[in-house]
Amino acid sequence: MAKKSFRRHFFGCILLAIFLAWTSSLWAQVELRGRLMLGSGGSMASPANIRVKIDSYTTVDEVRQLAQAFNSGGDSGLYTAFRKLKKGTMRFVGGAGLNIGLNAAYEKPTDNGFKYVFFSKSQSVEPGSTLQGYSENLFLVIEMNVDKNYKGEGKIYEAAKIRFTEQGTIEMESSTTAAKDIVDVKPVK
Repeated sequence: MAKKSFRRHFFGCILLAIFLAWTSSLWAQVELRGRLMLGSGGSMASPANIRVKIDSYTTVDEVRQLAQAFNSGGDSGLYTAFRKLKKGTMRFVGGAGLNIGLNAAYEKPTDNGFKYVFFSKSQSVEPGSTLQGYSENLFLVIEMNVDKNYKGEGKIYEAAKIRFTEQGTIEMESSTTAAKDIVDVKPVK
């Protein structure tokens, strides 16, 4: 009798391991690349290759925890709790090699594909530049709009104010900096 129980348990563990190995590919969310236009824009803009990798998306429960941190600790409490979340990275390929950790990430279906919105601490994406801090403008926001083939464009806002929605998500409310364009967005193969 003990052998049958052991075999069932062993067989169950093997099935669980197979299931977890199969579904782990579903956990790796999305990886996109594009060209971020740096500089003053127009003919003076210089492109930088970027790669955005998302490991997981922000949950409603995480947003509730952030709202509680803000209610109890103000901007400082929110910022501390926000920085603990790890959802992915945006990397500059070549050049300065800047690596920006992403603390919140969303994928929203659109009529033509998807809209991705990523949040991080406010910082300049221009080499050698810094941003002046504002208490309500603590966040870098990246928006990417892609079609069903994951091709499209986007924008980066370096100093944005955010808000929590009733649906348990985060949205950009406004930005004190001009948007920087991301062109030629496509999936990483």
